[in-house]
Amino acid sequence: MITDAMVLNEVREGWEFVRESRNLIVGNCNVATFGVGFNQTGIRNLCFNLLLASAFSVLEEVLRQLRTEGKFVSKKEQLGYLMSSSRDTLPWSNYDFIDKARNERNLSVHQRKYMSHEQCRDYIAGIERELVAWGVLLSGKPELWHW
Repeated sequence: MITDAMVLNEVREGWEFVRESRNLIVGNCNVATFGVGFNQTGIRNLCFNLLLASAFSVLEEVLRQLRTEGKFVSKKEQLGYLMSSSRDTLPWSNYDFIDKARNERNLSVHQRKYMSHEQCRDYIAGIERELVAWGVLLSGKPELWHW
């Protein structure tokens, strides 16, 4: 769906960073748990909240580029406006789920509370499914987010 090859490559690299970060987090949490018996729930929640922010950053970059390429019109730059402006023109698979994730992420930040890592990974998998459906990612690994 993105026609600018350079931007498409940058977006794909951004998503690969999200995936690689996930692997690093999970690997270290597993070592902490099984190696030394450290309860890592808090750090896992923190890390996955940060990953969710990165995932939304990639989504926002994709939406800005699609707007630049004329796929939809939005006068504002913020993610919420980009999403709502593209709702009827882009082939969203589950717009309501992603919008709920965006709202919960914003609420979490304003209340200074972490969402559970389970919530975050479900939302990240949902964003990934959208990016695959739009042809931004060549393939998804939604099972990667459920470990």
